[in-house]
Amino acid sequence: MKSSIAALIEWCDEYSVGVADVDLQHKRLIFLLNEINLIDNVRKNKNNHIMDLLEQLNEYADYHFQSEEALLHEHLTTHEATDGHLAAHRSYWVIMDELKKRHQDGDASVTEELVVYLNRWWINHILETDRQMGAELNRLGIH
Repeated sequence: MKSSIAALIEWCDEYSVGVADVDLQHKRLIFLLNEINLIDNVRKNKNNHIMDLLEQLNEYADYHFQSEEALLHEHLTTHEATDGHLAAHRSYWVIMDELKKRHQDGDASVTEELVVYLNRWWINHILETDRQMGAELNRLGIH
């Protein structure tokens, strides 16, 4: 099965949530996603190298989620979207655990699925969930 080429993601103002620390973290996450996309495009020793990069991405994702959740708990505890935001973070880990297990079990198709999922999930999460959080934090004077 031929893999589609993953496009590199270029940071643009549309990805900004208006909170400087969160935007810096998102830029780092996009950098790590692009590292995975490059390896997927080259397809040279991709499975093991992508899994190594996935571990780096997930370590940073854990830090990032903790940072966002601290902001949510400190400033938006009663906001209606907070529960959905936290649920999105939890669902990310559920899917990651499933994909990693499939890789460990030798599922050769998981690499392409993983790359597609990561790109789609992170961009959608930033553009929808995180931008909503950023708008609410901006209303409170947090930038």
